[in-house]
Amino acid sequence: MGIESDQLVFDYLSRVGDLAQQRHLPASARMRLVSALRGEIDRRRATHDGEGPTAVRGILDELGTPDEVVERASGAAPVKTLPEVPAVPKPRTEEAWPTSPHLAGTDEVGAADTEPDWWSTEAEPLPGDDLVPGFRGGVEIAELLKPPPREGEGEEPGEATEEEEAAPRRGWKRLWVRKTAAVAAPEAGRRLRVGSPFLLLAALLLLGGALFGNLPALAAGWLLAYASRRLSRAEIRWAVVILPALAATSGAAWIWGRVEGRWGAPIAKGGEAMGAAISETWPWALKAAAVASAVFLLWRTRRA
Repeated sequence: MGIESDQLVFDYLSRVGDLAQQRHLPASARMRLVSALRGEIDRRRATHDGEGPTAVRGILDELGTPDEVVERASGAAPVKTLPEVPAVPKPRTEEAWPTSPHLAGTDEVGAADTEPDWWSTEAEPLPGDDLVPGFRGGVEIAELLKPPPREGEGEEPGEATEEEEAAPRRGWKRLWVRKTAAVAAPEAGRRLRVGSPFLLLAALLLLGGALFGNLPALAAGWLLAYASRRLSRAEIRWAVVILPALAATSGAAWIWGRVEGRWGAPIAKGGEAMGAAISETWPWALKAAAVASAVFLLWRTRRA
């Protein structure tokens, strides 16, 4: 039951506050009015033990309706009116001068003080309009302003003839020197271009191993080619894998042709004959692989 009683008091005070705001009571007056009503209601509820809704309604009826409470508060505290703000005066207009009659001429009225319209006057050239756009100032050289001398003036006939004959010779000589230098430069570059010494060493090891049948030299040459940083991954694959694989495939094809009787001396049936044929063929296949890799490395060295 206490919650319902408090709700009645809250609605009553809210209604009083709304009406006071509608009547334009100051905020301080509204706050004092609501606080006074709240205190009076609490005092009466404590005196008469008015905790029930019926007792609270009786207390609110004794205080009066919210309209009556606000009317009494409005009479006790008159509403303050705002001072009138003076209006901004309008700007003064310029006094109009009387115009001359339309029959009066310029000899009677005189020249007008205002400037003539820009479209009724001829444009006068501004200083600097006769110059080419983009060129301002500078130093004038007298020799450049003089006209070119005519042919034959100030020269003797013999000197002019000698210079005319010597000019073509100098021109042909200069052209020949330029062509010779242009042709010699690429040749000198090709002669001086050695390439990567790392790749060159690998190629020499492969050639030496193929010539003398030295397996460590062949292995060192292929290892150097595999570890070289001058070669790309595809070039390393060609030098170390693809070309030796092609040589081994050629050796296998040679043995197959001998077994089938297509070329070379036929191989007799039996393991001993096949082993002898393989032992004869694989050194040549290994040497061919080394030579092919060495040629590829030398070609790549020339391109480096």
